[in-house]
Amino acid sequence: MAANGDNRTGAGPGDALIPHVPGTGISFVRFAPEAPYDERLIFWEQRDLETAAAFRLLRQRLIDRGDPRIVLCTSAEPGEGKTTLAANLALAFAELGKHRVLLIEANFRSAALGEVFGFKPPAGFAAQLARHRQDPGAPWIVVQIANSPLFIMAAEPRCCPKCAAVLGEEAKFCGMCGTETVTTAGGSLDAVTFANAIKQFRESFHYVVVDAPAVLSSGDVNLMQDSADAIVFATRKGRSAARRLRRAIEQVAPAPVAAVALIDE
Repeated sequence: MAANGDNRTGAGPGDALIPHVPGTGISFVRFAPEAPYDERLIFWEQRDLETAAAFRLLRQRLIDRGDPRIVLCTSAEPGEGKTTLAANLALAFAELGKHRVLLIEANFRSAALGEVFGFKPPAGFAAQLARHRQDPGAPWIVVQIANSPLFIMAAEPRCCPKCAAVLGEEAKFCGMCGTETVTTAGGSLDAVTFANAIKQFRESFHYVVVDAPAVLSSGDVNLMQDSADAIVFATRKGRSAARRLRRAIEQVAPAPVAAVALIDE
């Protein structure tokens, strides 16, 4: 992998911005998260418990069933745990210690990975896709988690135009300053550019885990699925409806659905 850039560890959100690196390939900035960790990072908070073991079992079942290298994590509807699924599956692959793993956030309307891992994206994935649409040779910018083999390309969070506080997907007012907000799509997905990006990432990373939007709330998953080797659905205990899950699986057919993971939080 061609990798250049800022090699600092322990950089805080204010240090995440890195200068443009000329040439092609992948440039990165290292970031070392500190405790307490987000509760969604089960591998760091509960790595010796049964919940973390379930993600290891999912990892092993994927490896045993064809070892898909590009895994798209989604759900039928929002709020069913797909980001928790994607983050911990990526951590489970990285735990093996012998492969580079890239975790991509492609849910532009409700970005959360930067918040989950505790950093501000140096360049959001939506903006990078738009740039590569015009300049395919531009370098990709990713965040490496400390000295681990886990790399993250998070999307830009939706922020208040006045105070820059991070907003929820459906928020109409900022909870910090009260400013009325405008709901935007947060970025558009170009299927061709996305497919070209995944093709390049296959050459630099052994596993790529994509945190995708919910199937029934966006057509973006259908634009991504041809680039994936397998799809894993997240469902949440006490919330997900079986009929909605069946409808979502039918919508992505004939793409291979490798597993359905129950997120019990």
